[in-house]
Amino acid sequence: MTFENIKTGIISEKQLVKYFGTPAQKKSYSENGRFIGGYKKKFFDKLKRYCEIEDLGDRKYKITKVYKFPLPANFNKMNSSIYKYIVPLILSMLTKGHDESRKVDITVGKWAREIKMVNKNYNLMKYNQEAVSEEFEYPTKAIAEFYEKSDDMINYYITNALDYLKSAGLIIWRDVYKIVTEESSGTVHLDHKGEVHTEVTLTTKQASQDDMDYYAACIKIADEENNITNASDRYYSKKAKRFQSILSRELYKRGIKNVYKTYEAYYINLDKCKFILDAFQIKSMESLIESFNSEFESMIVENAKKRYKKIPSKYSYCKDDEIYSICFSGMCDMTINHKTDYLGERIKPKKTENYKLDAQVKNISEVNDGL
Repeated sequence: MTFENIKTGIISEKQLVKYFGTPAQKKSYSENGRFIGGYKKKFFDKLKRYCEIEDLGDRKYKITKVYKFPLPANFNKMNSSIYKYIVPLILSMLTKGHDESRKVDITVGKWAREIKMVNKNYNLMKYNQEAVSEEFEYPTKAIAEFYEKSDDMINYYITNALDYLKSAGLIIWRDVYKIVTEESSGTVHLDHKGEVHTEVTLTTKQASQDDMDYYAACIKIADEENNITNASDRYYSKKAKRFQSILSRELYKRGIKNVYKTYEAYYINLDKCKFILDAFQIKSMESLIESFNSEFESMIVENAKKRYKKIPSKYSYCKDDEIYSICFSGMCDMTINHKTDYLGERIKPKKTENYKLDAQVKNISEVNDGL
């Protein structure tokens, strides 16, 4: 008899083992007349993936409900740490937002925003760190480190969550690089205010091998011209701004505006995905997101405190650990808390040009939204 044949009703422990135990469990139970060691926990942990069961005492049990689908073997992992928020939020987005090909296709940054891991201020402040430093008087090094650590955490937890869902047989997913090419209509108009007007068409497509080879060559040039020796310096150091400028210069030689990575996730069985989502027993998405924000913020701040305590001299740009943690706490509140207002009016990049370019964009198939 297999677990798929479970029925509701009262049943003895001996019968449960007889019908559903492994050969080793059956042998041990027969020889000892009871469970010994860790057999009982393993047996009931597996049984509870298939049904709801109540212990009546005296080695009697009542199976009250049989599930339509078995819970995944890694369901406990899905309910650990902040995965208990990320997994159901991804499942919710997947079941409600898939296309006709069973797919959702969005960038890491948008994954993070769609599941409320970060808010609209995250990228705004990430790409305008000097303006953030001036506005809130946070050390630029602390802001850069906040993004380095946060980006790593976001990528780590989202990809692990996707792997959990893949291991459970619920989805398949893969990395895909996209390129955005930009082409002007060729018509340029300069008005009396010194504003330049043109029409720009953006086209997004999956990067070819030739595109990726060229992208790698552009990164190599930007690294060499900026004396960059490790990947993190490209995005989280004083060299980051110049690196991006050189990279953009090289990419534009082929009319490439941007290159970014996206995840393609496909569901296997939509009904099963919905069932697993229901198994999380979420009463309110709003309260789930609030708890998620709070726990994620706490993790970032606590990790920051631990790093400072471990090597204080590394963070000499902050007078003490309190200033360092205040910076991380403030950045969390502004970039993660989904109730925080958009800060676009306060955080603005410095303007270096004496004219304004009004680019009328059309035919945008996708927009870069990466971290």
